[in-house]
Amino acid sequence: MIVGNFYVNRLVLLVLISGLMWSFVPFSVRAQHTSVRLHGMVTTEEGAPLQDASVYIEGSSFSAVTDAGGVFQLQVPGGRHRIVCTLVGYRQQAVSLAIQVGGDHKLDFVMVKDGNYHLQEVEVVGKSAIAEVRESPFNVVALDAKSLYNSTLDLGHMLDRASGVKIRETGGMGSSMSISLNGFTGRHIKLFMDGVPMDGFGSAFQLNNIPVNVADRIEVYKGVVPIEFGADAMGGVINIVTNQRANTYLDASYSYGSFNTHKTNISVGHTTKGGFTFQLNAFQNYSDNDYKVRTSVLDVQTGNFSWEEYWVRRFNDAYHNETVMAKVGFVNKPWADRLLFGITLGREKAEIQHSNLMKIVFGMRERSGTTVLPSLSYEKKNLFIANLHVRVTANYNRNYNHNIDTAARQYNWFGEYRPTRYLGESSYTLGKFYNDNASTTANVTYRFNERHALAFNNVITGYERKNADRVAATDIYSSIDTMRRANIKNVLGASYRYQHNKNWNTNLFGKYYYQRVTGPIDTSQVAGSTAYSERTESFSTTGYGLASTYFFRDFQLKASIEKAFRLPTDNELFGDEVLETGNTSLRAEHSINYNVGATWNSTLQNDHSVYVDVNGYYRDIKDYIQRLVEQRYGTAGYSNHGKVRNIGVDAELRYYYKNRFMAGGNVTYQDMRNKERYVSSTGDRLSVTYNNRMRNVPYFFGNADAAYYIHDLWGAGNVLSLGYTFNFVGEFFLDWESLGNQNTKATLPRQVYHDFSMSYMLKNGRYNIAFEARNFTDAMLYDNFSLQKPGRSFSLKLRYFLIKRNG
Repeated sequence: MIVGNFYVNRLVLLVLISGLMWSFVPFSVRAQHTSVRLHGMVTTEEGAPLQDASVYIEGSSFSAVTDAGGVFQLQVPGGRHRIVCTLVGYRQQAVSLAIQVGGDHKLDFVMVKDGNYHLQEVEVVGKSAIAEVRESPFNVVALDAKSLYNSTLDLGHMLDRASGVKIRETGGMGSSMSISLNGFTGRHIKLFMDGVPMDGFGSAFQLNNIPVNVADRIEVYKGVVPIEFGADAMGGVINIVTNQRANTYLDASYSYGSFNTHKTNISVGHTTKGGFTFQLNAFQNYSDNDYKVRTSVLDVQTGNFSWEEYWVRRFNDAYHNETVMAKVGFVNKPWADRLLFGITLGREKAEIQHSNLMKIVFGMRERSGTTVLPSLSYEKKNLFIANLHVRVTANYNRNYNHNIDTAARQYNWFGEYRPTRYLGESSYTLGKFYNDNASTTANVTYRFNERHALAFNNVITGYERKNADRVAATDIYSSIDTMRRANIKNVLGASYRYQHNKNWNTNLFGKYYYQRVTGPIDTSQVAGSTAYSERTESFSTTGYGLASTYFFRDFQLKASIEKAFRLPTDNELFGDEVLETGNTSLRAEHSINYNVGATWNSTLQNDHSVYVDVNGYYRDIKDYIQRLVEQRYGTAGYSNHGKVRNIGVDAELRYYYKNRFMAGGNVTYQDMRNKERYVSSTGDRLSVTYNNRMRNVPYFFGNADAAYYIHDLWGAGNVLSLGYTFNFVGEFFLDWESLGNQNTKATLPRQVYHDFSMSYMLKNGRYNIAFEARNFTDAMLYDNFSLQKPGRSFSLKLRYFLIKRNG
């Protein structure tokens, strides 16, 4: 268990929050005499919740916007008022209501579609996602997941559609995946689910195995990050906002595809009139991953690799995982907007086909793991007094991992092998170990008035790795294998928001970073030798930033700057016990991040809508942590590089026509270069790679897509949709571009591939069938060095969806 300062910090944090809450108690008496809580739900005639509907008191500044479950609440002064509800594409609803002090009032709205308003259905979804982040001064975009519920996409591949984002995988289903955002890759990008860090969620619960139906939307913060996430991220933050319907619903689907791929998902939930709620999400993934690849092949007789490349089929790469997410609690109560207790259970098993170099192939190596993650979340707006918002989350996660590599064999891609004198195809192991992770988040926001607001946020995360099989003495080669591995982080933030008027707002913030690492450190002073000892090192520093935005007609301008730090992650410090080696001597990265952007969002003649978003950024990075692949054994490690500079721009364009047609796309160009001029300790030897592009980083990529919709086909409420996506990645260097001659430079060639999708919705979306063809031209695709991804694939998905409004 993680002890010491980890728990002390959490206790101090809770004491501070309690003191802050208590200091406002005298004001609560006055607030109770001036206003009461008005809450309710906005739905369609069919009972579906409506997000982003505006509810306000006519002739006043009192207003609220519905959340993803159609729920709203606002403070209302006593007296008789006219309450109005509006939403684009629906008729305005209004109710006269007498508000009496001394209780709360419930009011629901049922919205009727405006037959005279011809707004394309997908545009409403897109507008909703954009509206969710429009007023933010940060460089952030939102992807709406609801429009993709009929697809077989996971959350990782959904992210590939965002501007500035490139998903990079080492193979098919269950393979290692990293996210490239504005030039930063992997651990430079922090992942959150409903504002909770996903660092310790375990490999059975990662973006490339979570179905898109779990999410309501994904928010992508590029570069400068608000304090609410408590993140030490220089590349940005990705926040998955899950489905939080407050109704009775059932969403079940099954898909089958190429390479014997099966995906099953079920989501069910119910909320009573009294506010008791439960939610269940369960999903399963399986694939043989037996697609063909082209590579050189080992001659098991001579031990040499062929100069010629062959098409071979993967034979040791099956993957399956099962995950259950359950939550139970209360919503819309006087003492809590949301109080949820949750448990996430997951397990996975994966065969390991090759190392980080594809020519080094394994025939019997595998890994497995389980995840147990209890959680708690509490949220309350207007706690004690109006405009005081408190959110607290906590989770503890234990991951059990088992790695098996015992075969005394060396395989090739034909499935042939030769006996070896040593156990293990890579390094002998029957290793069993636990990863313990804990995280607590506390956020307090107080809005003084329409112009001024303060926010405080504190996130504490802890990690410790334990050997679960102490009798496996054969796995212990030296004292380093018995040393502790623990990591504690604390990120404390404060921000002040000033909103001059509805067109201009600014956010000023500061962050405090603390990290304490316990682990093996190489103390050898002799070149070429190692001598490890267990040590505990700590680090602390501060950062700050400013973000501002201005609206002018249909335009929005944004600018932000931050002095940011990124603390090394558990994987970078300690490795993964499979193909990654750790380095506990890593220093924190730090950078000055600059962002500017402009957005144009306009409706033309009612039938046509256009959305344009352009952003530029500049990063000046010190102690950049880079991932290096060892060429002989195919393992990977991490080291601090020095100075790196990154300049880039990304743009997105979207066009909508009525409810029939949508087209758009995005493109990213970035120039990330080595700015470490000297390589010797004395600073007198010029680096031959100075000003080179950083290796293995794509710098020009994008995609374009289009969709056509046929409504009321073979029945009222039925919709047939046809979609096409074009994807490209420009050529980039795998190694330093100044090394080698023109014929020997290691590069990944330009890659172009195409996807097609078709779905048919019946009975207003209750019954759904979808067909997908990915990479239908069967292009050879790579993301990381020689690791080839699947070729052409097809899938068919069946989905049933039912929702019933409660109350």
